[in-house]
Amino acid sequence: MSKRAKALLGAFVAVVAAGTASSAVADAGSGIRLGGSDGRLHPSLEVESRSDSNVIYWTPGQSVSDVILHIRPGLTLTVPGELTAVDLHAALDWAQYLGVEGHTSDLSRLYGDASLGIGVNRRGQLGLELNDDFFRRSNTSVMSFGTAVIANNNALRVAMPWKPGGGALLLTLGGEWELETYEPYATPTLCGTGELICEPGLVSKFGWNELRGTGELKWKFLPRTAVVLDGSYFSRLANDNVYSPDLSGFRTEAGLTGLVTQRIAGTVKAGYGQTFGNEALRTWLANAEFEWLATETSAARVGFSHDYGTDPGWILSLFQSNRVYVDGHVLLGGRFTARLGASLERREYESVAAHATLFRIEPAFEAEVTRAFRAVLGYAYTDRASNVPAGTLGLPGYNYSKNEFWLRGVVSY
Repeated sequence: MSKRAKALLGAFVAVVAAGTASSAVADAGSGIRLGGSDGRLHPSLEVESRSDSNVIYWTPGQSVSDVILHIRPGLTLTVPGELTAVDLHAALDWAQYLGVEGHTSDLSRLYGDASLGIGVNRRGQLGLELNDDFFRRSNTSVMSFGTAVIANNNALRVAMPWKPGGGALLLTLGGEWELETYEPYATPTLCGTGELICEPGLVSKFGWNELRGTGELKWKFLPRTAVVLDGSYFSRLANDNVYSPDLSGFRTEAGLTGLVTQRIAGTVKAGYGQTFGNEALRTWLANAEFEWLATETSAARVGFSHDYGTDPGWILSLFQSNRVYVDGHVLLGGRFTARLGASLERREYESVAAHATLFRIEPAFEAEVTRAFRAVLGYAYTDRASNVPAGTLGLPGYNYSKNEFWLRGVVSY
């Protein structure tokens, strides 16, 4: 048996042992009651062994594989209430690289995510919603980087929903503040030397703040169908204008959402978006999604979106995006759930004839061993391809593919 296989098998045994031992002392997962209220605190622990064929996101033929052991303690807090409701989720994630096929143990780091939602007077005519979401992870939706990075993101959202009359009409006004910073993931560069966006020591220069004002009007003209009109204006402020420009813009969309039949739900929206600044973009917007509710325990969804966005970097900042996705799940025998998700996104950058494509497919199988312990076996294939005109400075070509297998044990109380 190879060294890699032994490491993967040993980590798998650790996952199963941890889940079995923890589930023996946990009860039905009802949580910890908070005083005399209806609030519940649910502590949890995830232990995952993951085999990754390309941990440093190198181009095919240069990849280094490893086995990563993830330890994720977390908690979920739910406090329902007529006047105020609170929902909190937080989890840490220690990723330990075992160094099976190289010196990758220096990639071991602490990640995590957290989300907080506070709702005030949700059943009343005028309410208040406050949400804050944070994540720290070793991947990002940014495609203009020429090197793998760690992304830290925090998004704060405030909204005031107003339901005049009987509630058929809902008007929501809000504001958002999003902050994203970057850290180097690994010391090697993934593109040519001299490209600023390829140097790990300079990735922190590409962080940004974004302020948004939002509005949405929803009219339920049928019991389960509504007309939706929404719009937003944003202003993105770069941490350092030497490396990224400031940018502003708006978007607006209108459409329908609701049940098409008893088993089919859908959302169809179309609109227009525009940016202002050093680079100007004007484009149509579209979002179409349909979900088939086959049974109470199985469903499938398919969707398409055409949108625009901005990445850090002077040249590769503005792009148009086309994305298609499918996902579904089915419950088998009351204890087993099969899941499948896949997506394909293509970004066309405005300033030059450059584009990037990202494809991912992810099947998974989940088993409810006890009411407090679940086991998940999964696989994911990811492929990214970037096409950049030859000799264009500042535009890294970033291509990689990877296969990932994992076994995860989840204990929740």
